[in-house]
Amino acid sequence: MKKILSLFLVVSLVFSAGDIFAAQKKEEKVERILTLDECIRLAANINHDILINKESVLLAEQRVKEAKSLYFPTLDLNFNISRFSNDVATTINSHSLPAIVLLPEGNREYFYSAKLSLWQSLYNGGRTKATNKMAKLNYEKIQNNSDIKRNEVISNVRINFYKNLATKEKIKIYKKYAKKNKSATIKNKLEILQHQYEMDLLDFLSLIGLELDTKVDIDGKMEIKDLELNLQQCILWAYQFRPEIKTTQYQESMDNIAVNLVYMEKFPTLMLGAAYDYLGDDTDQKEKDWYVSLNLNFPIFEGGAMFSRLKQNKIKARKSAIERSQIEEKIKLEVRKAYSEYEFWYGKVSKIKNSKTANMEQELLNVDIKYNYMKSLSELGLAIGRQ
Repeated sequence: MKKILSLFLVVSLVFSAGDIFAAQKKEEKVERILTLDECIRLAANINHDILINKESVLLAEQRVKEAKSLYFPTLDLNFNISRFSNDVATTINSHSLPAIVLLPEGNREYFYSAKLSLWQSLYNGGRTKATNKMAKLNYEKIQNNSDIKRNEVISNVRINFYKNLATKEKIKIYKKYAKKNKSATIKNKLEILQHQYEMDLLDFLSLIGLELDTKVDIDGKMEIKDLELNLQQCILWAYQFRPEIKTTQYQESMDNIAVNLVYMEKFPTLMLGAAYDYLGDDTDQKEKDWYVSLNLNFPIFEGGAMFSRLKQNKIKARKSAIERSQIEEKIKLEVRKAYSEYEFWYGKVSKIKNSKTANMEQELLNVDIKYNYMKSLSELGLAIGRQ
């Protein structure tokens, strides 16, 4: 009886372990299959770097709207109530107050005032127009920086997608030969590769912006495309499509506008203002005042600060011109290196198209060659600005 009971317990434990293992497998069930197009779409919508740059673009857009407000008049409505004892008339004036409040001499239990004022700039040497142009150029520059980051992320998504796809294909090859050859070496390499695939998938999920506990798998092919490309055409495309070129042009224009803004400080400013005051106190005395004012101001001297600012902005403008030349040379170098890399791996992948060698080493090598070809193609797309 004891033997039967022991046997029953052993069988129960075996089945329980099987149920636990099956449950674990069920928990690890793949939740979604990711294709390359879906990965790119997801990254464009939820990648943190892309989202941060989108917010920067929205911020620059608001600054454009803020600059437009300089064309409109400023309108203030101020209320004040005071209690005081003055030997002479005095004023309440503070940087935190929008308007100056005049308190007459004498004693008052309360003194109230209301003031409506309006000021409109009529002429300031073109500074308002220049400031608006500067804000628009800054918006375009930040938009281009956002495009740069988006291109980098999409290129990284492509490269990492193909890297995981290559690892997945290698796992299939190892499994195929593990059935024929029970070598411990092949088994160990397979386990290492499977672990690497799991780790690389975590990095890939982080790159896209998906939750790290999402169970995913990837699906796709490393297709070899016959593209008619040449180096000079790629360089021309880069000068046409790379956002970095436009960014340096915008920065150079902004620095030139900054120089002009300093020059404009020497011009007079003309302002039109109007105000209406309503004053009253505890003696039931009421007073209504108004004025319309045309104000012309000529800047004469400020200790030489304007000339220093002018030199600073001229230096920045020269620096931007040098940086633009540097960026152009850098892009040309990136295109040459990316094209050379693409050409090398395209030659390698062309040789294995009709290869009939069927051994594990050659199949693994073929996967590496295909991956490096796809990687070089993605890097060339990033170099010329066409994803």
